[in-house]
Amino acid sequence: MWGQPVYWAKPSDTGYDIQGVDHSPSPELDRLRIPAGAQPPDNSDGSVTIFDVSRGYVTLLTDAWYDEADDMWSASGATVTYLDSNGLHADTGLSDDQDNTGTHRGNNGATSVVRWDMVQAGAVRHVLKVAAGPELSDRGVFPMVGSDGDYPGDDPAVPPQGVRLRISPSVDLETLNLHPEALIIARALQRYGFYFGDSGGVTALKLEDTVSEGRGQLWSVTASGLCGLPFTPEYWDVIAEGYDPSRGR
Repeated sequence: MWGQPVYWAKPSDTGYDIQGVDHSPSPELDRLRIPAGAQPPDNSDGSVTIFDVSRGYVTLLTDAWYDEADDMWSASGATVTYLDSNGLHADTGLSDDQDNTGTHRGNNGATSVVRWDMVQAGAVRHVLKVAAGPELSDRGVFPMVGSDGDYPGDDPAVPPQGVRLRISPSVDLETLNLHPEALIIARALQRYGFYFGDSGGVTALKLEDTVSEGRGQLWSVTASGLCGLPFTPEYWDVIAEGYDPSRGR
């Protein structure tokens, strides 16, 4: 598990012109409201989620950095997703909001992290993004519109980004002796699944970083809290490439 802070902007918060990233597809970055005191996490990707409910969108920043001396925010990547949309990137051709744009290849800030308030409420009600430790293919499938994987070979068994997995419905999660917070996350992984949305040094699922938010360590689950689920066909189902849950509705 890996940390990512989540912030909730208010109408009174300062609007920042985010430096270091192309604004042309996302003019929201010209005036992105960020709460005072917000800080990026102390890790290698510096990812931050910022909800602005009154404006109706969530923003995901990568390599986010705040320059306190100049009161300036910068990032190497940014994605804007509207909250009343289906959450898909405009380039999928299946988004119901063409303003869902950005650099994260189909990932968005709302589903890229497990929020603390959802776990406290007892349910995470959306698919989750996971970063794969072994390198993924340089191919992307729905819901992704690209891949940052750079697997150097030609083995067709190496999955593309966007492939979706779920805990098999036959697995009785209550018998696995999971930590209570891990059990809530596992239920989401069984009902909604996860997709590979990044390549990374280790396979990791992001939790909300309440420490970077200034609220202290609210989680009690450990980083290995889901490791009791062996990565075998007995526990996991691989969903056919391009799975779209909206089909057949």
